[in-house]
Amino acid sequence: MAVDPVCNMSVESESAAAQSEYKGTIYYFCSEGCLKEFEDHPDKYIAADGGDEAGSGHKH
Repeated sequence: MAVDPVCNMSVESESAAAQSEYKGTIYYFCSEGCLKEFEDHPDKYIAADGGDEAGSGHKH
């Protein structure tokens, strides 16, 4: 199970609505909207220490 870095929703990687590779890591998304937000501002959702700063995105 993966976690959408934008909204923190759990998503199955096999059935995720979208995915994107960033700095060698594949991220999975619940929707195209979360994918677009991530691709527009990836560093907002991925902290420099490898953790994430999600929580400011939309909630489901």
